[in-house]
Amino acid sequence: MKHLKTVLKLLFSAAVMIALFGCGGSGSNGKGSSVKLVDFTGMTKLDVETWINENSVDREKVFYTYESSETVPQDKIISQSVLPGEVLGDNSLTIVISTGVDPDTEITFVNFSEMSLEEIQQWFINEHFEHVSVQYVYDTNYPIGSFVATIPAEKARRTDTVIVQISGDPGQAGLSVKMPSMAGWTKQQAEEWANTNQVSISYSTQHSTTVAENIVISTDPKSGDEVMKGSVIQVTYSLGATVTAISLAGKSRNEIDAWGNENGIQISWLQCWNRTASGTVYGNEPNSGTMRMGDVMKVYVSVGPIPVKDYTGLSYQNNFLGWLNSINSQYYSTANLKVSVSEKETTDKESGTILSQTPNSGYINPNSTILLVIAKKVSPAPTPTPDPRISIPSMTGYSEFDFKHALHAYGVVEGTRTEMYSSSIAKDYIISNDTGLFMPQAPVNYVVSLGQFVLNPYDWEGKNYNELEVFVASANRLGAGVKLDQTYVDDGDWRNDNHISQIWGPSEDNTYTVRCSKYRGLIVDSDGDGQPDGAE
Repeated sequence: MKHLKTVLKLLFSAAVMIALFGCGGSGSNGKGSSVKLVDFTGMTKLDVETWINENSVDREKVFYTYESSETVPQDKIISQSVLPGEVLGDNSLTIVISTGVDPDTEITFVNFSEMSLEEIQQWFINEHFEHVSVQYVYDTNYPIGSFVATIPAEKARRTDTVIVQISGDPGQAGLSVKMPSMAGWTKQQAEEWANTNQVSISYSTQHSTTVAENIVISTDPKSGDEVMKGSVIQVTYSLGATVTAISLAGKSRNEIDAWGNENGIQISWLQCWNRTASGTVYGNEPNSGTMRMGDVMKVYVSVGPIPVKDYTGLSYQNNFLGWLNSINSQYYSTANLKVSVSEKETTDKESGTILSQTPNSGYINPNSTILLVIAKKVSPAPTPTPDPRISIPSMTGYSEFDFKHALHAYGVVEGTRTEMYSSSIAKDYIISNDTGLFMPQAPVNYVVSLGQFVLNPYDWEGKNYNELEVFVASANRLGAGVKLDQTYVDDGDWRNDNHISQIWGPSEDNTYTVRCSKYRGLIVDSDGDGQPDGAE
């Protein structure tokens, strides 16, 4: 019944929220950003929603997540991200709600030997076990009604099936009892009947859209049949209705909340670092398969990529690592930033000082690596005089952004920038650069890719072939490597002479075939005005 109660609570909460919206809604008086937080610990989601409406708090700033708890009852609030008494301001507020105990937790049994059956059953109820049945065994070594054993013997998860063996009355063996109709009974009612009549139950479950959770669907034997005391009957009870999980990526918060309310699914909003824009829902778990009403679906909403802070000139240990660990611990540790450190010997910087950082500004995506060059202080040698020149390697394949930052890290500057087409290097990435030894602050020339040259045939239909030749010649000076093969066809109109009618290609050697019009007839100027007949 736990999930059914949860669904009813959610539906009730939704009805109250609608009523509250009808009385004014959030954001009506603009005081939401200056409101101070109260202590929500131990309250319910409905209490939070009431507070939101009474204080006109922007609902888009409030997120609910769900976690299991051994101490906080189901549907009660465990914690909040903004402490009581603090002003909400521009911060978001995350409320953590208990889903009750973790059903997969393994519990060690107590000593049941001195406990009655009722006490044993109550212990399992208090520990939130879901599948506990009683089996009567006829053993003269144990007093009638006393505890014999459990299966398994020492411990089990809350979702495991546990059998409690109780000593039965040997005189009852072979006697029978009439099987009642258990349709509509709860599991507890079925247990009470079985205990009273010394009958054991073996449970099975199935989903049902018509029978509520934990209510008996059917039995074997059926109602009216004779059942031998000490035997085992089969009882099938309902797991409640099922819901098909779907992908919610790209949907709005209102759409997702509406889907959750309609299907009785609790939406747990998890804010995460992500390459998508802040506020974008980029995934959910589960996003397929079957769920039960009252289950929790995790929805991942982006807070955007990670802002980078420049720590050049500061300490790697004392400054940079503190920032890195802080970022990696935020938003459910979804940043997962890594760092690659290389050392560079220096005489004027303390060891551990960051000499260069790439990138050192802007934003980066989760799972990225930050490149650091840190100082390793050495004593200067008196002789020979250190070569001040800087060795610059080839940086083919670097983005132009990363290339410039690398040059600055080496202590040189950008020289002449040249652009060329390239079929192997993507647009805005480095094709080549000057290499070798450079003096500090010396310019380093480099070539940036324009990407692969593309000739769009549709741009040239009807244009003069001479214009195309000029365009291709200009592109070839930038490395396009394009060849033209001109062919002619007479279309009977002198006005189209040398105009492009069709282009196809390129071939394997990057040749485009260009078909042009060629007038081969006689041009007549009958009126002697110097213009061919028909010219305007």
